[in-house]
Amino acid sequence: MRDRELTEDKVPGTAVPALPATNQAGSQTSPGSPNFRLDGRRAVVTGASKNIGAAIAAAFAGAGADVLLVARSHDELERTADELRAGTGRRILSVQADVGAADATEVIGSAAELLGGPVDVLVNNAFATGSTFGTSVFDVDDAAWSEVLNVNLMGPFRLARAFGKKMLQGGGGSIINVVSGSGFQPTPTLAPYGASKAALWMLTRYLAAEGAPTVRANAICPGLIERAGQEMTGGQRALLSQVPMGRLGQPDEVAGAAVYLASDASSYTTGEVIFVNGGRPW
Repeated sequence: MRDRELTEDKVPGTAVPALPATNQAGSQTSPGSPNFRLDGRRAVVTGASKNIGAAIAAAFAGAGADVLLVARSHDELERTADELRAGTGRRILSVQADVGAADATEVIGSAAELLGGPVDVLVNNAFATGSTFGTSVFDVDDAAWSEVLNVNLMGPFRLARAFGKKMLQGGGGSIINVVSGSGFQPTPTLAPYGASKAALWMLTRYLAAEGAPTVRANAICPGLIERAGQEMTGGQRALLSQVPMGRLGQPDEVAGAAVYLASDASSYTTGEVIFVNGGRPW
């Protein structure tokens, strides 16, 4: 079946020069400096076929991690995976799966086993906005709510439960949930999306409180981020006046926050949210 299709490859890359010291995870670092390397670690990134998810996967691989990319779109997923295989020396796997499906955890978990060891980092980035734009919260039917909640809340919860338990039993790990400003301030006619992201933020805090000190859990809240191949919308133009930086953000700028949260540089950071929104007040 296509949603269970898994591909793997590894290509030689340029060796990274050795640095003076190595931490317990095998990452190279200089004495007294924050360690943002992810050498020897294995990561799962959902919604990784394009935009923020693809940028996070690329940043992780660039920092030395082996990565499993998860997405619903097969063709885009494979193009992204092929680019990472060609551009890094890391093991890059890909699996087509819908995180909102009941069997998604099993599908993704089976694929992750081929990373060659326990998963150290989970990024819940996949999302669904649903089809409610323009519909009052009083008129949204149960099916629309279920569609969005399954992808934005239940999917991340199931993955965090599955991988988080193994992290607790092993050497620890980092869970990163991508939330939204709509979860902090209402966006009219997007009630299921906003409510699901608000719940995901609270789930992040629970994971942090109950996972510490072994498992850290944090969130990233992107602002207006440029999407590959898409023109700026009228809505985005209108909102730019609220962004002190005066421009859309780039996926790579969100990925930087993810590398921080995945690495030892954030070893004392848990239960927090990093806003990457150009200074826009929510």
